[in-house]
Amino acid sequence: MKLRQIIIIGSAALIIGGSIGLSIFLTTLKEEPEEKKEAPIRKYVKTIKVEYTDIDTKVVVFGRVKSAESLDLIAEISGIMTEGAITLKPGEKFTKGTLICIIDDTEAKFKLQAQKSNFLSDLAAILPDFKIDYPESFNIWQNYFNSIDLEKNLPLLPKRIDSKEKTFLATKNIFNSYYSIKSAEANMRKYKVYAPFNGSISEVVLQSGSYVNPGNKVARIFRTDKLELEVAIEVKDVAWLTEGTEVKIFSKTGQQSWKGNIVRIGDLVNQNTQSIDVFISISPNQYRIYDGLYLRTEIPGKKVKNSMEIPRNAIFNGTQVFVVADTLLKVRDIQIHKINPQSVVFSGLGEGEDLVVEPLINAHNNMRVWKLSEKESSSTSVTLTANKS
Repeated sequence: MKLRQIIIIGSAALIIGGSIGLSIFLTTLKEEPEEKKEAPIRKYVKTIKVEYTDIDTKVVVFGRVKSAESLDLIAEISGIMTEGAITLKPGEKFTKGTLICIIDDTEAKFKLQAQKSNFLSDLAAILPDFKIDYPESFNIWQNYFNSIDLEKNLPLLPKRIDSKEKTFLATKNIFNSYYSIKSAEANMRKYKVYAPFNGSISEVVLQSGSYVNPGNKVARIFRTDKLELEVAIEVKDVAWLTEGTEVKIFSKTGQQSWKGNIVRIGDLVNQNTQSIDVFISISPNQYRIYDGLYLRTEIPGKKVKNSMEIPRNAIFNGTQVFVVADTLLKVRDIQIHKINPQSVVFSGLGEGEDLVVEPLINAHNNMRVWKLSEKESSSTSVTLTANKS
């Protein structure tokens, strides 16, 4: 190898080695940075003091308005049916006593008058016998005969009839004729149908001019001045309700409201919904209410004494909660009195205990925590609150 090449290689190695040595030397002169100790992380939970009082409960449910009375108009006799004082159409309104429909009674009326005429003939035939055999009763039966009007209902029989007269009248078939006529008179009332209440027609089955037979449904009517709200109450909530309780009723938007009272609480559980029907009468006001409306009601329940209300999600395992005692989480069992949609009414803890009122994640018994009210302005604090879904 030539001398020139040896000199170049040696110089390069010397330079590289010197650089490495100088770097190591300078590194030894640099001071080590001071290690910072991490501050302990504090875990905070939201608590409130346990304080018992008397809690007013309520049940909030939805239901539909129904008429307190609805009837099917059923024909009891046969004949041509025509309208009465109103048009026989759905939605037609009427007041109590309004003639709704008429069934032609011409033939029945003539038959009844024929019966009365025969009855008069029978009475006329026995008057001479009364004059001879029962002179003390002759004037009574003479006056009764004279009082009969073929166009009016038959008057009641004379009250003073002794045993001999009764036997005589029975043999002459007077009693049978009399009660046959009274039965026909009662049947005549079935030819005209009058409204039993203020209401409206909801359904018409047979139109005016139709021939009806006994048992045919003519129409369906419902009462409009007496309405009820029917609501389904869960079985667990029925025990909090009492008949006669005043309730508040609201429209779906909440802009209209009414007052009502619980009038009936059912005894039968609906197998599909596992609920019991409760019926609430509605007091009318300036807002009109209709059959079929869907309304919300707030029903006051019984008062729970010496109890407290907390959020429902603060409870776990059905009946357990966390309390903070000396910065440690403790599991406690509570007695639940009523479960609401968002809260629970309970007792069973000591007054003054610090009750955790938020759901916790990864928490356990004897875990060290601090109350949120004691939180310091530290960047090393965290909370155990679970995220709401």
